[in-house]
Amino acid sequence: MKYTKYITMLVASVLVFVSCDIEIEKAYLNPTSDFQAPELLSQGPVIVNDDNSKTESVVFNWTNASFGPSVQIEYSLYATANSKTALLGSSFTNSLSISKSDLNGVVANDLGIGVNQTANVSAYLIAKVYGTNVEGVTSNSISFDVTTFAASLRTLYLPGNYQGWNIEQAPEYWETDGGTNVYKILVNLDDGSEQYSYFKVTVARNWSDENWGYNFLTPSWYCPEQSDSNLSVDLTEGSIYVLTVNRGKMTIDKENVSKVGIIGAFDESAWSTDLDMTYDTVENVWVSPAITFSGDLNFLIRMNESWDHKYGTDNEASQHVEGGVKLVKGGADLYAPSAGTYIMKLHGNRTPYVLVMEKQ
Repeated sequence: MKYTKYITMLVASVLVFVSCDIEIEKAYLNPTSDFQAPELLSQGPVIVNDDNSKTESVVFNWTNASFGPSVQIEYSLYATANSKTALLGSSFTNSLSISKSDLNGVVANDLGIGVNQTANVSAYLIAKVYGTNVEGVTSNSISFDVTTFAASLRTLYLPGNYQGWNIEQAPEYWETDGGTNVYKILVNLDDGSEQYSYFKVTVARNWSDENWGYNFLTPSWYCPEQSDSNLSVDLTEGSIYVLTVNRGKMTIDKENVSKVGIIGAFDESAWSTDLDMTYDTVENVWVSPAITFSGDLNFLIRMNESWDHKYGTDNEASQHVEGGVKLVKGGADLYAPSAGTYIMKLHGNRTPYVLVMEKQ
């Protein structure tokens, strides 16, 4: 039949096509010894201050790396000082622009230079073939001076299930130091559930500005995926945490704390038992029970009922919390102003922590 003839010819054509050798052009990288590293170009001194940090950037430039054929190359720029190394950023072009504000944070915090300091910083590039395990190449190193400054402290907010997702009263927490891009809070995320407590990080007490879950902030722990991309902690592992947000790197870390307590020369428990401090989500403070001093007036704040995690004082008052005293890890004993009954309030949303003693 006519149809049979056509089908036979089609099958024969397919068989002939399959039997042919198909040659696909492949790209082969040069031997590693032939890879060419980029050259990072010199950078002049960088001075960061309150005026230029908001508007200016520092641009780093370099020449092309080569791996033989045309491939997509990712360049990662690193800075070093004080035997510390920090990533400044990555680029697929021959330049990288970093805001002076972000550079200030990296140098002051990640490299340990501190604020209002001038330090010599080195920088270098690592170039890699994007998406592969091919060994990268490292550029030359350049050095330049960076002058940091103490920027005004900025804040973030922590709405979550533990406080009923009340965005208007989301607990506020502060940068560890101005311009560092690092924020810390001591918080109890217990929401009464049996396992996961969900929360987010926001830049304001509303949902119209930026808000970040694990789709924007990279957590250092596992967060189970759900439709809202909320961050979460497993309450079976504990509910009290020090959360650290690095806004420059867009990461969040957690450190579990088993107990926040106060111990000292008060009541019948003098220096023998830590009294629990409880977290008030509305005031965003840790509150002690009423404590009566009738003889000695000294006491300490402790984490985990451990002397290795005691917080005392170097007698420096807080400039930001009225009537507060700055806490120092390992510091000297704190003292109540006089005999009587007090409620102690620990502000764990600042670095350093601040304690307020309220006489009843």
